[in-house]
Amino acid sequence: MKKIGTKQLVPILTAIMGVVFAVLGFTQLGFWDKTDGPMPGFFPSIMAIVMVLSSILALIQSFKEDEKAVYHKNELLVIAGGAAIYVGSFIIGLLPMCYLFVVLWLKLFEKENWKNTLIVLVVIAAITIGVFYIWLGIQFPLGLFENIL
Repeated sequence: MKKIGTKQLVPILTAIMGVVFAVLGFTQLGFWDKTDGPMPGFFPSIMAIVMVLSSILALIQSFKEDEKAVYHKNELLVIAGGAAIYVGSFIIGLLPMCYLFVVLWLKLFEKENWKNTLIVLVVIAAITIGVFYIWLGIQFPLGLFENIL
């Protein structure tokens, strides 16, 4: 019997998270309306299903590999960045925190110039605000500003 390690635990945890997000997306946010089309739960539900399927494939693949998992600094920085976005979304809101993450990542780790950083930021902001906020009607967490607005 193969020993269970992080190569198996991570896909199991992400599959559980995917199931939770899929259930919330379908039941609480709504998936599709006959007249209005996609509802706020449309994109999260699809991504949750992809996450579950990817996690199942990663779990199956993990049993075929013999070597122990090795974690590198940059991989751990991405996880730390995700945790920072999660915590920061309660303080300044999800979208501003994501935008801040993009700017910091491009400037500090990728060493991009300001022109490229601002172009990427404008494109990401246009997509998140245009598609998710305006078109799909997703209400993003506003953090401490939620009580003000």
